[in-house]
This record gives sequence, C-alpha cells and structure tokens, in this order.
Amino acid sequence: MPKSPRVFTVLDWLGLVLLWLFTIAVLAGFGSFGLHPELLAQAPSAADFYGIAFILFSRGHVIIAFLVLALLLIPRIRLSWLPALILAGFISLGMELMGTKTGFPFSGYEYTGLLGYRIAGLVPVLIPISWFMVAFPSYVLARRMTSSRYMHWILGALILTAWDLTLDPAMSDLTKYWIWENAGPYYGMPLVNLAGWFGTGILIMVAFHFSGTGKIADRIPPILMEAYYITVVVLSLGMTLLAGYWLATFLTLGVFAAIRVLIYLNSDTSEGLPGSP
Repeated sequence: MPKSPRVFTVLDWLGLVLLWLFTIAVLAGFGSFGLHPELLAQAPSAADFYGIAFILFSRGHVIIAFLVLALLLIPRIRLSWLPALILAGFISLGMELMGTKTGFPFSGYEYTGLLGYRIAGLVPVLIPISWFMVAFPSYVLARRMTSSRYMHWILGALILTAWDLTLDPAMSDLTKYWIWENAGPYYGMPLVNLAGWFGTGILIMVAFHFSGTGKIADRIPPILMEAYYITVVVLSLGMTLLAGYWLATFLTLGVFAAIRVLIYLNSDTSEGLPGSP
C-alpha cells in the first residue's frame, strides 16, 4: 500500500498551536480573576490589565481563529473559499440584524459594546466572521458523514448549532457580551435561540450547496476541519467546565464524540482521510 499523504503541515500545526496557546491564556485569566474577582482587589495592577484583557481576549480569539482558518485553507484551495465567507457573512448578519431588531428568530437580545464596533449599532462586525469560522468546517464535516445533500444541510446546521451549547452560557451568562431580554431555562438562554441557530445554519448550508462550495469543501481533509472546530469550541467549553456547567460541557463532548464516530463510519469512502489510498 502506498504511503498516505501527510494531512497536517508545519503551517497547520503552527496555526493550531497558536490558537490553543491563546485559548489557554484566556482560560487561565478567566479561571483565576474571572471566577474569583476578589483576587483583583489584592492586585491593583492585575485589575487594570484584566479589564483590558477581558475586552481584547474575546475579540482576539475571533480574529486569530479566522486567520488560522485562512492559513489552513489557502494552501489547499487558495482564495476560492472567499465566496463562502461572503455568503455566510451576509446571511448571518441579516439574521442577527433581524434578531437584535425584532427578536426573531433567536428571541429578544442585544449585544454590549465588549465585542467592538456594531453595524447599525446592533451587531458587532466580528459576529458574521465567527459564523463563517464554524459554518465552513461544519459543512466540510457534514459532507463526509453522508452522501445525501439534504443530510449535508441538516448535519452541517446541527454541528454549527452545537457550538452554541457552550458559547451562549459562556458569553451571556458567565460574561455579558450579549444580554437576553427574557431569560430562558438553559443557563439564561431561551431555547428558541437554538431553533434560530439551526434555521440560520440551514440557510448557510443551502447557500454553500448552490454556490458550489461543496467542490472546494471536498478538497479539505475532514480531520483538519475537525481539529479546527474542536480548537475553536475549546474556549467556551473550557469556560463552562471551569464554572461547573456540567450539562453544557457533557452535551458538547457528546457532539465531539458523535462527529468522530460518523466520520469514522464513512472514512472508507471519504477522500483525503488518513489512510485513504
């Protein structure tokens, strides 16, 4: 049997390690001063730094994660992923603007100023970027789990939505990057928000399909996107773990396991997987 091609390059590892190190730094700050603000009173200089870091770390995570994704994609598909970025960005921005203005389809909420400049004073610029960061890997992974295009859309939307199982508790309950108008039963999040995420995810997956994104998605090794997806989710997962939010933690770990199993079961017919001839 010929030797399998190397999946991860040195550049891939450098990008993923950088994102991991940044994430660990954020979690260290959150686990110490974020969960124990009384420590800030004992170290005035740390209080000043943490106040700045609290703002910069969340923005920095989105920016670094996006750049790492670009480094993973460009050597393999050059800039052919940019139309997918534009599609996901416009769809998610439209849904977020509608959501923050009317409450549909996520329930009533508003973003605070912690994520930076807000388009129309409502949605931070970084939000549409973050949607693409997880939507594209979700689409790649979904295409390796089934041969049905309809299931591509459903599975892709589900993988995307699974991110919110820890993202919302971390960013609206443990911190206040956005605030719900009416608190819901899932760590303060209304359950209809998950339906809104899924619906938005479906729209993005359908747009990817009809724009021909599948042709470039199939050139990306799924294990690469799996590693990236997990690396991105680790920030919110780590925050919920440190806070003892066990339901959110175990639900997300269950999603990780399901993704791995489904990809493994379909690995014999998937190109680009380690061990494929």
